[in-house]
Amino acid sequence: MTNIHPTAIVDAHADIADDVEIGPYCTVGPHVKIGSGTRLISHVVVDGHTTMGQRNLVYPFAAIGTLAQHKRSHAEDAQLIIGDDNTFREHVTAHVGSEVDNNITIIGSRNLFLVASHIAHDCVLGDDIVMSNNATLAGHVHVEDRAIIGGLSAVLQFCRIGKGAMIGGMCGIGQDVIPYGIVKGGYEAPLAGINLVGLRRAGVDNKLIFGLQKAYEDLFAADDKNFADRVAALSANEAYKDNPLVQDVIKFVQNPSKYNILQPKVGG
Repeated sequence: MTNIHPTAIVDAHADIADDVEIGPYCTVGPHVKIGSGTRLISHVVVDGHTTMGQRNLVYPFAAIGTLAQHKRSHAEDAQLIIGDDNTFREHVTAHVGSEVDNNITIIGSRNLFLVASHIAHDCVLGDDIVMSNNATLAGHVHVEDRAIIGGLSAVLQFCRIGKGAMIGGMCGIGQDVIPYGIVKGGYEAPLAGINLVGLRRAGVDNKLIFGLQKAYEDLFAADDKNFADRVAALSANEAYKDNPLVQDVIKFVQNPSKYNILQPKVGG
């Protein structure tokens, strides 16, 4: 039986699973769907055409599924799709999509959004992502699985953050960050190497990690070749064919994007 606090306001048209818990002073809009085992602790707003999967946990004062912060977007049918087992801590905001893009924002599963982090319109997020306190994604950002975005960091519109990448605190990201890359050092920080700690914590075999480090050196070598030539050489190198980490990087840099790939500091 659904447990709805008497002070909560839940629209009669909302689709709420039988065992959902909706705490004091929450509001749930008419186009919302909330899956089994989800809990809204208190003072939570869930609105718009928002679909939440199972076992999501939402802390007080989070606003989920509200209208995009975009001057040209007033899409009444824009969507926010959320997977399973996500945690949204206090004051997190996650907006629906906009008609200037695909009209949809997507959040995967098992993600952790810490206090006051923000997922803007038309973002696409994978699984097992961590966004620390006050980390913000502008519109249309894509974040791949297991990426970590540090506190007070901001990612520019249309940027891509690769699988397993680590963005340190107080960084401003204005270019694409390769899978397993690490960025640290504040505003407009360069690429600082490979996220070795994250890979080792994930139990990745050392042989694959060593191969990725060698591929990183090849990709960002200080030679006379341009970046496209180095990417082509990396793709053709038989030594990397069976290394899934390197293949993730190759696929990422070959995909079309609005921005260039973030590079290491020259001479660094």
